[in-house]
Amino acid sequence: MQVNGLYGHVRSNDVRSLALFAGFVVAFHLLAALGLVVPLAMLDPDHAPLYGWTGYLVRWVPIVTVSGALLFAVQMAWHVRTVRRRTDFRFVDDHDEPRLCRIVEPLTIAAGLPTPYVGVIDSPALNAFACGIRQKDAVLVFTRGLIEGLDDDELAAVAAHEIIHIVNGDIRLIAATNVCLDTLKLLQPRPSTQRVKRIRDACSLPILALLLPLMVVLILVMMFLRRLAVDGSHLARLLIASAREFIADAEAARLTQNPAALVSALRRIEGRSVIPGLAAGQDAMMIDGAHEGAFATHPTIADRVAAIISVTGSMALIAPARRDTRPPELGAGFGRRPAPALEAALLLRARQRASTALARVSSGDEFNRLGLTPELTVGAVAAIGVFLWAHSADLGRPSALADAFDPAPMRTFFALGGEQHRCLVQGLGWWIGLATHPQGCEPNEMLAAHRGKDNIFGKVADALPEVGQNSSGIHTRPDGTFSNVARPDVRLAEVQRSRCFQTDRYSVGDRGLHSVTEQPRDRDTISLPRYLALNDAAARSATEATPAERDARLLDYFKSRKTLGWVIHRFFGDPGLQVAAARYVAPEHQTAIALLRQRLTDPGFASALSPLERAELDVLAAAPLDFVSCIARRAPGQNKG
Repeated sequence: MQVNGLYGHVRSNDVRSLALFAGFVVAFHLLAALGLVVPLAMLDPDHAPLYGWTGYLVRWVPIVTVSGALLFAVQMAWHVRTVRRRTDFRFVDDHDEPRLCRIVEPLTIAAGLPTPYVGVIDSPALNAFACGIRQKDAVLVFTRGLIEGLDDDELAAVAAHEIIHIVNGDIRLIAATNVCLDTLKLLQPRPSTQRVKRIRDACSLPILALLLPLMVVLILVMMFLRRLAVDGSHLARLLIASAREFIADAEAARLTQNPAALVSALRRIEGRSVIPGLAAGQDAMMIDGAHEGAFATHPTIADRVAAIISVTGSMALIAPARRDTRPPELGAGFGRRPAPALEAALLLRARQRASTALARVSSGDEFNRLGLTPELTVGAVAAIGVFLWAHSADLGRPSALADAFDPAPMRTFFALGGEQHRCLVQGLGWWIGLATHPQGCEPNEMLAAHRGKDNIFGKVADALPEVGQNSSGIHTRPDGTFSNVARPDVRLAEVQRSRCFQTDRYSVGDRGLHSVTEQPRDRDTISLPRYLALNDAAARSATEATPAERDARLLDYFKSRKTLGWVIHRFFGDPGLQVAAARYVAPEHQTAIALLRQRLTDPGFASALSPLERAELDVLAAAPLDFVSCIARRAPGQNKG
């Protein structure tokens, strides 16, 4: 990079830096839009970017912009404190570091700056940086290794370099780029550390390729655009920081009138600048940082030395012959390059730290250039294979292949909502035998809702002939099991028509079918005599209750008859119901039913019950010996027990 006409070049570089900084804004909005694709498709489809950008631009771009600006402002306000926490520097003055402050103060006066704060990092690394937002709040920070490893002229050259960053406003720009990258990290997906989960996510791609091919395309495009936005933001920071380093080197040589000292300092710093424990990317503000990888922030030392020599010529070439300018009291060996064994150890440690950081930030990190983990890459290849296999008959018909990418099914998929979406996906797996029955929902209700529709869910429902629907709107299977998610009015109509009570879905014998003559053991929880005894106790409690307690006890009796009625049917089948009916002719049950009929004449009785429960209560009062579940009513005599 040729540096000619420093003032003009600084100004032109400001304009270019602002243009590159705009890249961060674009990357932020791109990552935010990608992160909101699925949530908005489910919660606000009219303004989701998946279905058109106009609605998203009108409603969500202003919200994202304001939110990003507030987050940016807060992080910028706390920048110095954040840097201090990350680098662990401490403030010093001329009592703590008289030599350092004596070197820094004249340079700041010559540059026309107020005297900045000075900080020191207790690290053997050779590095320095300036941070802050405003010139009056700026801080010059040096490592202990740099202070002790350079002579006075070299230290002055490094200080001048950092002071130029303050003069040119680089500290504010670099702070802004770091804050932007920190913000972008919040929008980036983090791969799971659990390999099982990563493999499971990868296995979902072939399944989606079979059901919703467009979804696979959307996922792959989103992952690639995320990677593109992240790489673009890293490239923008590298271009901004690199250009600023060349300018600061040239201006530092002008300020100190000693380019040889700057060249000598850079050569001493080379390979020894890595601060142990510093997070990747945080060296953008320092005099030397990473030269390659995703978090590269600086040009190489060789390129910088070449640029200085191109400007100053022979003045910089005398660097190897320079004399040590440290005061005599610091000792003859003070600050010189360490002994070969010690230097080798320091270089090894620095390289180990650098290689660790590079492994974290290089292109070979968790995500490849397509934005995919190794597991997702395999899943994507498998998804392509599954799609080609499923549509092998249509490979010669482009129009038929285009139909496979119809967005309508995907819009339906997102429009189902979180709970319905979970039930539908798990229910599909349940029906084809790849998953257990989902708790809290009934998938065949949702599948049947899509019957006849021209989408993948309608095709799935049509392909399941065993899913039917009876005249009452209750979905059934051949085994006699019924859904418990029919509409409330449908459930009420069945109670009134079939004279039964509604329950959760169950199957007779689904947890074992017992004989009514079976003698239970002491610890058996499934016991017909115990169930009948509980009903007897509920009846006696109702008949013996005081007038003030009677209504509550009658309702308890009603609930006991319901609960134990379907439990008896589930475990003992129709024979169990017959034994129970014979038990209900006992005097305590007859008296409880008589009291119930009397109370039902009072409109205020059981006013808190739903219409469905009130209808069931009427059924119990009218036919107490035939009060059975609707499941038992639908398939009478099928289970002999």
